[in-house]
Amino acid sequence: MPKITSLIVAAIIALAAGVSQSSAAEITLRVHHFLGSDSLPQTALIEPWAKRIEADSNGRIKVEIHPDMELGGHAPDLIDQVVKGTVDIIWTAAAYTPKRFMRTTVFTLPLVHINNPVATNLAIRDLFASDLAPEYKGIHPLVLHVHQGHALHMATRPVYELADLKGMVIRPPGRQIGAWTVEALGAQTTKKRHPKLPKALKNSELDGTLMSFRLAESMGVVDAVKYHTVLPGNSYFGTSIYMFLMNEKRYKSLPGDLRAVIDKNSGRELAIMAGRAWEDAGNKAQKAASWKANQIIELEEDSQSLLVLRLEKIWDRYVKMLEPSGIDARKLIAKARAAVKANSK
Repeated sequence: MPKITSLIVAAIIALAAGVSQSSAAEITLRVHHFLGSDSLPQTALIEPWAKRIEADSNGRIKVEIHPDMELGGHAPDLIDQVVKGTVDIIWTAAAYTPKRFMRTTVFTLPLVHINNPVATNLAIRDLFASDLAPEYKGIHPLVLHVHQGHALHMATRPVYELADLKGMVIRPPGRQIGAWTVEALGAQTTKKRHPKLPKALKNSELDGTLMSFRLAESMGVVDAVKYHTVLPGNSYFGTSIYMFLMNEKRYKSLPGDLRAVIDKNSGRELAIMAGRAWEDAGNKAQKAASWKANQIIELEEDSQSLLVLRLEKIWDRYVKMLEPSGIDARKLIAKARAAVKANSK
């Protein structure tokens, strides 16, 4: 009996040691981003992803999330941080470093992205290897995704047709394509900072802003305006690109079975999940605007042909911007539109 008892005790100790080893994380991945811990990217994308990674790796990977630039630097520094390996993973907006992702931003163009974030996310995946990959040296993308789309949010007077925008001052969503869009619509741009935007709108320092409904709600813009204008069919004036990226060397340094865990949780399904999360958030924000008795307007169909001509001028500027790089931007636009259409079915 003593011998049997000692064998049982030894087995229990060995089992406990095995459990302890399996529960102790072998690898810690640090995720860095510029928004708060209660932001949509953290709660709807990063946290669920981290939980799946930890579960699917049986605890061998631990994911630490650092919001609000806790690890230092400013939002435009995030790309360099992940390329250099200062952090393992980042979430950021491509607009902070527009010159680094000129190919990728084709999907932000009006008339390329329509109104379906899932379709655009999948289209980005479809074109990544053939057209976008050169922009991601040293980076292993987990997912590239977009929001629902930009709408006009107007404080002073409604916009029913393009002529209504003449002489108006609009805050654009970015320095390049966003600003080009405002100008193409016939309005003037302003560089008013985001934190001051609701107050500026209430005080009629500017007439409106071009941004997503979700951002407009989170910033208090919905409370500061009375009118919102979208394109016919509840379509939008382009979108923005967001990036969930991992350092390539860090990814390749993982054991094969743990790389498989990352791969399992960073493919097509993650693109769909992100698209649905941002679409749901946009729909909720649009409903919130309606509940405040704000007027949501679809641009009159009579303006549609003129609108297309004006928005295609943005394409011309995009083509010109990419010319020095030797990129056939018109071909890229055509491929992006075809991919979005194919994924919209």
